[in-house]
This record gives sequence, structure tokens and C-alpha cells, in this order.
Amino acid sequence: MPIIVGRIKSIAAIEQALQSKMPIGIVLQKDATIDDPRLNDLCSIGTLANVVRHVNSADGSHHVVCQGLERFRIEALVESYPFLAARIKRIEEWMQVSTQAEVLALQLRERAIEVLSLLPGAPAELAYALQATRAPSDLADITASLLDTEVNEKQMLLETVNTEERLQKVLQILSRRIEVLRLSQEINERTKEQMDNRERQFLLREQLKAIQKELGEGDDGNEEIAQLDAEITNAAMPIEIEKQARKELQRL
Repeated sequence: MPIIVGRIKSIAAIEQALQSKMPIGIVLQKDATIDDPRLNDLCSIGTLANVVRHVNSADGSHHVVCQGLERFRIEALVESYPFLAARIKRIEEWMQVSTQAEVLALQLRERAIEVLSLLPGAPAELAYALQATRAPSDLADITASLLDTEVNEKQMLLETVNTEERLQKVLQILSRRIEVLRLSQEINERTKEQMDNRERQFLLREQLKAIQKELGEGDDGNEEIAQLDAEITNAAMPIEIEKQARKELQRL
């Protein structure tokens, strides 16, 4: 995932990690307005990650691409460093995969691919990556990283160490997202259909004006025109009304 780094201590941490070829620890800050966070300002569980790419920008910020490795828990901050340092405990995941986890992973993969199909312009590589990911825990983490949801909700998923529980939570969030996308798609289709109907009605009314001009201002012609105009407004199939209007013109 790409990260923009701008604080002096954070830049020092990135430079130290690149120089020593060591991973960095990425944690969520509870209040982003605090420039010098302490232990209580940070979420206790974060992600160990390797810096795989580093680019300096002209405005002084640093752009890094990080690859997540594993979870960790902060035990205490360590002073006397130019960057934020801490003693941590790595969180090991249970490697044995249960049948329930495999079933949940299968459902999650299907739902995740369905979401990608509903998103316009979603890269095909994402679907391939989901299909190629076999470990249920990895699938849950990758899918969670792709979710368009609140950062606090993603932190909750990060702190859910049990694989089955994490799969279930990601599935719930994904199911809500699918419902929203489907509803949005239906609304867009209905709106487009209504706009198409209005455009057809406009064209038909323009045709009726031409008919009225040909018929003149006689009472009989006006009565026929009024009837056709009402049918255009209320009918469900304007195209059929257009045919009827042409027939009426020929008859008159």
C-alpha cells in the first residue's frame, strides 16, 4: 500500500529502515491532529512492513510503498531515537486451517469478485489476485485492504486475530457494500430510463407541433392534438404513441 510521510520523525524512521534493511511498524493514530504522538495516542496493534519503494517529492514529503508482513502489538515506547521506536510483540496466527475457515474463505472470494464486477474500472488484476490467494487469513486481509470503509473499521479487522472471526466480519462488511452498489446501480438505471422517456416525449411533442401546424387551427384538429398529447404524457411506451400519431395524421 502507498503511504505519504511528512513528519520529521516518520521520515527518519523510513530512512533508518532503508539503511538498515529492516521493516517498519505502521500503526493508526487515534487523533491525526497530534504532531508528536505518545503511546496513548496510538492504536496498540499495527502492521510490520517492508519498504519496497521510496520516492522524495519536491514539496519535501516522502512517498513509500509498503508490503505488510505480520501483525504486532506495542508493549512500550523506547526513547533516545530520532524516530518513534517501541518494544513490540509479534502476533502469530494459527496456521492450521479449519473447515469452517475454508468455507468462509470460499464465500468471501465469491463476494469479493462480485464487488469488483459492480465497480466501474476495477483492474482485472485484483480479481486474479483474489483467485490466486489460497490462505484464508491472507484472503481476509487482502479483501479488507480493498474495502471502501472507515479506517476505524479496518483497524477493528486488523485487531481481529482469529481467522474465522475476521473472515466473518469482512463478509458482513462486504455484503453491506454489495447491497449499496446494487441499489446505486438500480437507481442509475431508473434515472437513465426516466431521462430517455423524457427525451422521447420531447421529440413526440415536437412532432405533434409539426402535425398541428399542418392541420391548422380548426377545432377538430385541436381536439385530436390534445388527445395525442395526453397519451404521450401518460403512456408507458412513447414509441407506440408516435406510431399512433402518424396514423392519426394520415386519417385527418
